[in-house]
Amino acid sequence: MAFGFVLAIIAASCSATAAIVQSVGARRVAATEHLDPRLLLRLVRNGLYATGLALDGASSLLTFTALRTTPLFAVQAVQATNLGMVALIALLVLRIRLGARDWAAIGAVVAGLVLLVITAASRPPGEVPASAGWWLLVAVLALAVLAYLGSPRMSGPAVPGLLAGLSFGCAALGARLLGGAGTVGEVLASPATYAVVLAGLTGLLLYATALQRGTVTVASASTILGQTVGPAAAGWLLLDDGVRPGSVPVAAVGFALAVAGAVALARHAEPHPPQHEEAIRSRC
Repeated sequence: MAFGFVLAIIAASCSATAAIVQSVGARRVAATEHLDPRLLLRLVRNGLYATGLALDGASSLLTFTALRTTPLFAVQAVQATNLGMVALIALLVLRIRLGARDWAAIGAVVAGLVLLVITAASRPPGEVPASAGWWLLVAVLALAVLAYLGSPRMSGPAVPGLLAGLSFGCAALGARLLGGAGTVGEVLASPATYAVVLAGLTGLLLYATALQRGTVTVASASTILGQTVGPAAAGWLLLDDGVRPGSVPVAAVGFALAVAGAVALARHAEPHPPQHEEAIRSRC
């Protein structure tokens, strides 16, 4: 259990660093009316965004490994706290001063993580029907189609951010489903593998779209809600993710503290003024 949490925390730190550089890089690329897959190709040519994308890749690999033994709700709550780490990085790298509310939010994140560590039960996912992977793949395809058709009417960052969070949540759910796979052949043969890939790409595209259509505060907060609440419920109900006996109330408080603190810190993912962008580039 402790090892899984360590991996999840390292993954969150990678995501936090990625959030800062991607929030700057995405604003340097022209926005599109439709959800355009070519946007990712344009973003990759942007050095800052490409750096963030590489960090996101490392975060995904670490998260996948953590999900093999650690409950989905716990890993997703840790991932949500990457915005707390964004605040700390902003403090150290960009020399931004944090107020009392920010420190209270960071304290809530830390307290929530501690409660999750001491209450989460470490075990592989429970037995699920063989069709679960196919249902997940269908759900991801439906989400991608819905996002594409509805993208012209998404005037702000909240809806694409929420859909991005749901996509990332589906990817995490697929990774947890693959936790029971014993060989590479089983992983490649599982429809959950392709659901993870498609959901990850869809999530990246939607999050980049959200960054271009409004404040990163709203985009990040919406993404956090989408990628934590739904997957946590799915893991609890479908994958037998649970907590130590008698620890349900404590785990619920820990989850709520971690996510609420992360949402409160979302404003620190905002694009930075030019002098701060220079500080970011000099450290990448």
